Amino acid sequence: MHRKHHRGSTILALLVAAVPLCAQGVSAQLSGRVLDTQGQALADATVAIRNEETGFIRTVRTDARGRFLALALPVGPYAVGVTKPGFQSAANVKVSLNLGDAAPLTVRLAPESGATVEIVAGESRVDSDRSTVAATVAPSDLENLPIKGRSLLDYSSLTPQVSVTGRGQVAIAGSRGVNTSINIDGGDYNSSFFAGATGTSTVAGSPFSVSLEAVREFQVVTDGASAEFGRMGGGYLNAITKSGSNDLTGGLFYYYRPSSWVEKEVNVSGAPGANAIVSFKTIQYGGSVGGPIIKDKLFYFVAFDFQRESRPQSFVWGGSNPVALDPANASDAVLLSKAGSYTKPNDGDNLFARIDWNLSTDHTLQFRVTKSSVKSIYNASLTNSRENIAHDEYNTTALGLQWNWTLGANWLSEFKLNWNKDEQPRVPESYGPQVTISSVGTYGKVPYTRAFELKKTQITEAVTYFTPTMQVKGGVDLILHDVFEVFAPFVEGAYTFNTPGLTNFRAGTWTTYQQNFGLNGLSGYDAGRFDQKERDLALFLQTDWHVTSSVKLGLGFRYDKQEHPDFPILDVSNPMAATLPLTAKIPASDAISPRLSLVWTPEADKGNTVVRASAGRFVSRTPAIFLYQVYTGNGARVGAYTFNANNAAQLALAQQLGIGYGAAFNPAAPATIDPAALSTLSASQLATLAGTLQVSTFGPDFKNPSTNRFNLGVERAFRLGWVLGLSGTYAKTEHLERITDLNLAETGMDPQGRVLLTRPNPNYGAIKAYISDAESKYKALTLSAKYQKTDSPLSAQVYYTWSEAKDNDSNERNYNSWGTQNPLRLNEDWSYGDNDRRHVVVGNASYLDPRSKVQVGMTFRYYSGLPYTPYFSNDLNGDTMRVDRPIGTDRNSLRTASQTNVDLRISREWQLSRTRLDLSLDVFNLFNRADTYYRIGYNGTDAAPVLKQYFTTLTHVDDTLFPTRQVQLGARLSF
Repeated sequence: MHRKHHRGSTILALLVAAVPLCAQGVSAQLSGRVLDTQGQALADATVAIRNEETGFIRTVRTDARGRFLALALPVGPYAVGVTKPGFQSAANVKVSLNLGDAAPLTVRLAPESGATVEIVAGESRVDSDRSTVAATVAPSDLENLPIKGRSLLDYSSLTPQVSVTGRGQVAIAGSRGVNTSINIDGGDYNSSFFAGATGTSTVAGSPFSVSLEAVREFQVVTDGASAEFGRMGGGYLNAITKSGSNDLTGGLFYYYRPSSWVEKEVNVSGAPGANAIVSFKTIQYGGSVGGPIIKDKLFYFVAFDFQRESRPQSFVWGGSNPVALDPANASDAVLLSKAGSYTKPNDGDNLFARIDWNLSTDHTLQFRVTKSSVKSIYNASLTNSRENIAHDEYNTTALGLQWNWTLGANWLSEFKLNWNKDEQPRVPESYGPQVTISSVGTYGKVPYTRAFELKKTQITEAVTYFTPTMQVKGGVDLILHDVFEVFAPFVEGAYTFNTPGLTNFRAGTWTTYQQNFGLNGLSGYDAGRFDQKERDLALFLQTDWHVTSSVKLGLGFRYDKQEHPDFPILDVSNPMAATLPLTAKIPASDAISPRLSLVWTPEADKGNTVVRASAGRFVSRTPAIFLYQVYTGNGARVGAYTFNANNAAQLALAQQLGIGYGAAFNPAAPATIDPAALSTLSASQLATLAGTLQVSTFGPDFKNPSTNRFNLGVERAFRLGWVLGLSGTYAKTEHLERITDLNLAETGMDPQGRVLLTRPNPNYGAIKAYISDAESKYKALTLSAKYQKTDSPLSAQVYYTWSEAKDNDSNERNYNSWGTQNPLRLNEDWSYGDNDRRHVVVGNASYLDPRSKVQVGMTFRYYSGLPYTPYFSNDLNGDTMRVDRPIGTDRNSLRTASQTNVDLRISREWQLSRTRLDLSLDVFNLFNRADTYYRIGYNGTDAAPVLKQYFTTLTHVDDTLFPTRQVQLGARLSF
């Protein structure tokens, strides 16, 4: 066992572990007791707490039970001194406030006449003051562990009950990814429009918009959050940024990934894959510097982080099954002229600056600014030609201000102001209709034109009354959203040529033509324009009370209200009306969320064991993109028409409007419809198209999702340095949003027993409504093992989670379709959720050899397979959605392969005068695992009976969650 010894002339103090902190905020708290050598409480003792980095001092006094409490302390190293008349003084007791597990500080003072003794700093134990179930990524982990891409969100996957959804969002403890909350320095850092982190793209895979160089540590909380935190399904990620100190510190870093050291991708036959990496460029470089402006008073910290990534995008007509094109054929010649690979960048620039000002012992100010810019490519793929891509940018500016004000001995005010601006313009590579050829590829303009700007202002004021045994914290949290979005899909039109695609393309016989128009005098672009404001208001009250020295109770209440814009939406109280009136409003959502927590540290176990229990309700918010859909898709702004060549009347109308078919189709310059030409159509002709008009709205009873969560867990610290834990969670979510189609009715069954659907209202196509009747249930059991011995060269933590997630709709953010086989029979889809992983093992370890100064870090992840459903390739029940499964097959009844990944880092440091040089070698996917599985597919024709036995085709699928093995070289110079 390693111990630190400090000599003193008149003291006896025993430090039992590190210190607890307010793990749910941006600052720490130090609590504990002052006793005499007989264990009796010493009242009115003075406890001086000094931050060794900044000189910040907080002084508190003990109560009649010898307890003390200091709130709102910046994380970092501290020196604690304790004085009491008639007793020896304790000085320079070293403690560290961070986001790790810890226990309260107990100081014992000897009588003034006592002999000279030692201060002994003992090994860490469990945190008896923390009610949350949380996993922490410490500063040493950020420095020593291998993480591909150096993204904060990548580190979150090393914590239990965390998974990444198909859109790249972080899902925590069974909640949907859109219902996760991400906080920076305690401020909301979520995109109120798309959900997910501000400034990141779930499509282009852009880097996280807060540099890892600026993050000191972060924590993932799965259960037990206080009433101060909301707008989530129960789990959140909280990162704390770095600050300057009295010492000048900083460094430079450079990471390079040689393409020649990347394993080639292979397909399941063992041959090089069509996307095999030939040559690419990936580098990350930057640095940071921080120090004093005025010693002990004013400090600065600046970080800069740049990523440059350039990857060749292979393009082949036909993709992995190339098609033979004849230059003599006019249609083929058009495709050949558009062939050719291109380069796909993913470049990011990130700047961060923070100022900390200790105005006095009672006032501290913090100001930070983040600016990030990412440039990437949207829609790049093996079968999308260069002209079918778009250039995306993601520009973010974030400002944060925090003012902590200590009012007397028992009051604390915390004021926060956060302002974010997120801009995401998209510039298409070309213009004109899109042409999609089945099994061949796509050319023409990418149809999803858009421009986006979000401004968000958050104002938070919290006031805390505290004594050494009780905290009462109440406050208000207001977020103002100003959203501007222009989304104009298909305004230039889009052709599809279904199987056999190349044959039909050569003949000019397209299957469908789709184009969106502005209605009521609006252009196509103006029709997709959304410029609205929202407001989220929350009131909270949280009380934490040490009932005894071993029992702490927490009780909280939170009120949330999300107020939507006042624009009218479609009233669907009578979905069979010939014209749906624009007279309804988006329902406002408000809810009260009670929270209860219990922390028990059995006295008989001397602080080595802690039991935590919590129960609470958590209410998520509705992303603004749902509002956009009902604003533009109301039948009065956007007309989305589809001309089907199999419908003679619609084909005739398309040709009348100038859309060529057969020999009249021009592949080199496909025609588009002049919006003005619609005015030439007669009422009967417009009626032919009216049935294809899709509209969107909210159901009148729509509510924000609410989750009731229950957790019970225990942690036990052992003398060898290990802390073992067991935690169980149950969560039930109600009012999950989903999309249904109100223009559907059951008309009977087919010979196989499948319910058939039809559209009873001939004036509309789909009448899509956001309703909130879906639900989910989540159960999880997590085993944890953490090694955290003081001064040990080894640190490690491992988590195993067994979980089960069930729901009747897993659709997070698809606004054009649904996954329910029959929207009218939701409960028939009750099964495993799309994100259900039964077994997950994640962890990390690092070891520093004291002789060679070689540091070895490792991360590992094992995920059991995700569920999937074998769907038919065509619509069988008449709802126009291709989500029909075999008769007798439950949704998500099959599983993909499991996935395993190990990353390794080896680094060595050299001390060069006052600087330190670290060279590192990272190996991602060390064992080059290429997990594959056989996916069941359909073997038959559309005319064949649609029974389970026709799903007999097995397709060998590569798993690409972890790319092939890559090697990264790194260098860091620190001072």
